[in-house]
Amino acid sequence: MATLRTDLAGASALPSDTAAQPATQVIDKEYQTITSGNAPKVLKEFREQIKKGLPINMSTSTISSIVDLIRHSEAIDDRKLLLEHALSFVSKLEDGPISRTLKTKIIQLLYNDLAHPAATMVGNKYAWRTADGSYNNVDLPDLGKAGTPYSRSVQQGHPLPANQLPDPGLLFDTLLRREGFKKHPGGLSSLMFSFAALVIHSVFRTSHRDVNINETSSYVDLAPLYGNNQKDQDLIRIKDGRGKLHPDTFAEDRLLLLPPAVCALLVLFNRNHNYIADKLLEINERGTYVDPATLNKDVPEQNVKLLAQEESIFQTARLINCGWFGMVVFSDYFSTILGLVRFGNSWSLTPFDEMRNADHTLFERGKGNACSVEFNCLYRWHATTSQEDEQWTGQVMGHLFPGKAPDDVTVDDFKMAAMKVQMMQPDITNWTFGNIQRQPDGSFGDDDLANIIQNATEHSAGAFRARGTPPVMRLNEIMGIEQSRKWGVCSLNDFRQFLGLKTFTSFLEWNSDPEIADAAERLYGHIDSLELYVGLQAEEAKPLVDGAGLCPGYTISRAILSDAIALTRGDRFFTHDFTPHNLTAWGFADCQRDPNAFGFGSTLGRLFLRTLPNNYTENSTYTFFPLMTPESMKTNLTNLGVLDQYDMSRPGKKLAPVPVNGHARVLNILKDRKNFSTPYNARLVRVLSKTAGFFPVEEEKDRLAIVSIMSSPDLLEGIGKYFYRSAQKLINANSFKLVGGQYAGIDIVRECLKILPVYWVATDLAGIQLKTAQNPDGEYTAAELYDILGEIYAFIFLNVEASKVMVMQTRVKANVKHLLGLIKTGLAGNVGSRLSIAGIVGTISNLFESKAKKAEYHEIIKRLYDLGHSTDKLANTLLALMIVSTIEIALGSYQFTFVNYFLDSSSAADLSAAASTSSAKLDGFVYEALRNSERDQTVDGQNFKKGDLVFLDVASANQDANVFPDPSSFNSQRPSKDRVFADGVFNYLGETLTIKIVSEVLRAVFSFKNIRRAPGQSGVLKRFSNPDRLELRYAYLNKAQFLSELPTSLTVKFVGTSLALAIPLLMIRRQRSSVARLSLKDTVAPPPRRNGTPGRASLPTTSSSSATMETVAEAYSSEGTSPGMGEMISALSKMNKSSAILAAKAFGIATALVAVSGAGLVWGVKNALGVQDVREFGHAMRNAMWRHAPDLTQRILRPPENEDEQQQVRQVLPLSLGSDGEGVQEEWDWEKSEKRLTRAYDEGGFSLWAQTALRELEAEARLERAKREKQFSKS
Repeated sequence: MATLRTDLAGASALPSDTAAQPATQVIDKEYQTITSGNAPKVLKEFREQIKKGLPINMSTSTISSIVDLIRHSEAIDDRKLLLEHALSFVSKLEDGPISRTLKTKIIQLLYNDLAHPAATMVGNKYAWRTADGSYNNVDLPDLGKAGTPYSRSVQQGHPLPANQLPDPGLLFDTLLRREGFKKHPGGLSSLMFSFAALVIHSVFRTSHRDVNINETSSYVDLAPLYGNNQKDQDLIRIKDGRGKLHPDTFAEDRLLLLPPAVCALLVLFNRNHNYIADKLLEINERGTYVDPATLNKDVPEQNVKLLAQEESIFQTARLINCGWFGMVVFSDYFSTILGLVRFGNSWSLTPFDEMRNADHTLFERGKGNACSVEFNCLYRWHATTSQEDEQWTGQVMGHLFPGKAPDDVTVDDFKMAAMKVQMMQPDITNWTFGNIQRQPDGSFGDDDLANIIQNATEHSAGAFRARGTPPVMRLNEIMGIEQSRKWGVCSLNDFRQFLGLKTFTSFLEWNSDPEIADAAERLYGHIDSLELYVGLQAEEAKPLVDGAGLCPGYTISRAILSDAIALTRGDRFFTHDFTPHNLTAWGFADCQRDPNAFGFGSTLGRLFLRTLPNNYTENSTYTFFPLMTPESMKTNLTNLGVLDQYDMSRPGKKLAPVPVNGHARVLNILKDRKNFSTPYNARLVRVLSKTAGFFPVEEEKDRLAIVSIMSSPDLLEGIGKYFYRSAQKLINANSFKLVGGQYAGIDIVRECLKILPVYWVATDLAGIQLKTAQNPDGEYTAAELYDILGEIYAFIFLNVEASKVMVMQTRVKANVKHLLGLIKTGLAGNVGSRLSIAGIVGTISNLFESKAKKAEYHEIIKRLYDLGHSTDKLANTLLALMIVSTIEIALGSYQFTFVNYFLDSSSAADLSAAASTSSAKLDGFVYEALRNSERDQTVDGQNFKKGDLVFLDVASANQDANVFPDPSSFNSQRPSKDRVFADGVFNYLGETLTIKIVSEVLRAVFSFKNIRRAPGQSGVLKRFSNPDRLELRYAYLNKAQFLSELPTSLTVKFVGTSLALAIPLLMIRRQRSSVARLSLKDTVAPPPRRNGTPGRASLPTTSSSSATMETVAEAYSSEGTSPGMGEMISALSKMNKSSAILAAKAFGIATALVAVSGAGLVWGVKNALGVQDVREFGHAMRNAMWRHAPDLTQRILRPPENEDEQQQVRQVLPLSLGSDGEGVQEEWDWEKSEKRLTRAYDEGGFSLWAQTALRELEAEARLERAKREKQFSKS
């Protein structure tokens, strides 16, 4: 589109040497010059077009689209119709050069939108990597395939005859042999080059039989782990339906001859694969996986399913694991190469994304790659070998060639030794390295692997330089030089010219060390004859400057960046097919690089903490900067001023949690807080310096004092009503209507259960104004505050993923500080305020009020002050209440699980009793408990040492059949006295209040008619078992597709019979007695409706009631009140026009009915509405409907037009409920009325319902009048 813009602007700049030719000439000659003034024909045509008028309407829309093109040429807003305007413009031009040129450009633009041919195909064949790397390019399937020849990148321009080149041994001894060890100037560790070896061996594996063949693929696909062909890959796979690898195995045997840190790193990627495979099976994103144990291999159909599942999980896990490998390359590895880590910079090259050229064509990616011989020579980095690795390599050489010095070992010796080693190799699952042994389960010990890797982190790598290669590597270098000569590799200057670099003119320019330059010149004669292999290794190294961290020779420094981009951008599985569909949503998110992660965006640190969790810590430099020595990182972090955020010491071994089972043992430890302390205070002090008042981590008496306040009977009743009414209102406000109008739906988790407690804790506890549509100046939305409190809760009380702890700590600390400031601000202006408990019931009305109300405090604040709390301590207590109330209630040790359970239950008759049950079946989200053993001790026969982290299996304790008969069945009558409550809402808010809240929420949810799960996956609470988190039984995926402890979504549907039907039913079902009694006390019967013009502006006012509005309002705030005006308006806004009119009509009638049954309410509104009594109020409402919406109202209220309709009304409505005086008057009953209204709606829709509703309301009014007249006659 940018090209089109240029062409449109320069349409007049076409060839100027055109000529007007006779009409008989062919069109190809119309560009010849003319004799009259040499004027281009195109300009002449353009002038003629101007005279006729421009073929474009320069409207506001046109101008807007052109401006958008100029401002956003790479992301055009198609709603502004630029293309349509352009096509219209071109279509109105007369045929000629301008029109044809513009038409051509438009065609080019549209054609260039797409890739030609397509870069990928659909189906598993193309979604999964092949074992040998074939089909990376779907059009050239053998490109980069293992077992194919190396490619050649650079044409050899200068002759390098082998018989005229120096002897390889002489070259080594003169230019390459190490003269003393020199530390790497950038502080790189030995582990940096162990990881580099993995990258190099992923793409280079020269065949011993034919040096022209590359036995591995040309892609960064972790071939050393997975193998280079299907046969090797099958050896490392278990193939049991879980997609996993044999523990700690890998396929590349050549790595066994390298320093052990290389193999140790590869083992971690094996573990990462198995972790990923487990998660894919647990999450089961597409719902196609089953427990492999349920499939019988001997049954052919089941075996086919098992093998298909095995392949799907394995291949998907491989894609994700390769994604991890690639992201480590572009985070830790590249950051170290470019020296960004020294400056705390997390920037990285991201070569995978789609790009377009200036002409709108797609910049090539995912077209495959074939490694070349030139780049094979590039990665001979033996000079960086650490002193420790040099010593280890010497020991290996001594073992392979006993009695021979390194200088005496020949190429033939090496080939014989390699064959001997290969023949003596054990089974692949028994390979060992670094003198460590496998455990009985086939894995290596975590301590052994961590020791190898941490040693390599401490060991300093050597510097790139001439005369830096260890003598033990002499044979390797000689073989490399001879191999490069057989390939006919170009000279160093040829290579530099290919890269666009200046060629060297002298040896001193190549290496400024006179001794090195002179020796090279004597060996090669001329700089153009310097061969690539030796020239790259002995070139002068780049100094340590900004943008340089690896500091190799200048040519290597430039070339490795080019190669890295080619390897990754050319890989289809890192570009076109690197998608959430192929990797799953969780897998795609899991392997992404996070530039904001701790350690300046480290990915390798995440890998260490996942695969060696007890050997690495959340803030260690060994964890997050393993490719740099701790010594160098201390200097770097000090310069950055962040040294205090990191632990410089070598991580020690963390003890694994000690599991505790059994009801009695678990219960005894939970009660013994002296000898078994909670670990939460250690986390709390990291985000809150003064913890006094944060009662969940304080002494038992402080916690019990808070529980006592929260469980007092008066508070209990008010809080219960609040949650009941609030749950109903949130469901009504946030539900959506399904097509047809019969059903409504809502994400009950996201739109109700999660945010329900937020409104209570924010306004009634903390005095924090929430941000709503009516109050845009609030501090947070309910969802935002929920997320903030959830993260605080997770940081303090849960064992969060170690790699996220430090970043989370920073956010949590800032949020805690801000929340405490808001709480204290509210306390400062409201100290000692005392409000009615009824205030707790009304807070949710802020959702629907057009004007936000000031937050009010209730009795809880006063009672907390009575405990002697200072402002700081009270603020901490309120913050703790906010955190545990919001997350614990929202997470619902029971709430979510009960709702989830009863949606499948055939009977929900006793929800209140169910909320207090101790049935293990409902432990869907049970917190386990962690404790620290404070001394050496024994509990019920189990021994504990001081410092042990004790894991209490509460779930198993609550399923102890000796205590709970038939524990797996649901029994709402089962007592809870023996139930074990883990750390959570039962301990922090108390069992009484928790059960009350959950009971009321359940009652509110299931008060909606025929509530059920939404179809398919929408109606499933998406969770899965999570064995990696001891304190949680289930995990969820959040909106970013990361593992989360917080439930996210569950959609339900219920009969939404339209608000028009719901309002009268709510009114009819309310408890009227209290209002009626208060309204009629000491009053006289209201006068009958006056004749006259209905709905007039004002009528004489007559006071006939001594009941105060305050008294009526107090009664009106009881549980049975009808919905408020704000709620009605919110729901009406979601309805279509006719439904809204009908609902408004029903609301008017129902409101009038309330006033009829409670006469005092009439006098409360008469002044505002200008009516005399309730009947005039109803009459005025009806008249307003007639005047403002006559057509729709007539449609709703029209009488039956034919006999069929009249018969329908008679079938639904008994004759005795007709108009006054018709037949025997049957006493009106609300239960029967509800059934009749529902039947009318189901059978005749709105029309029949409207006829029935009018008669029902009139019948109820007659009943109310009769009762009232009887009562007044007695008085």
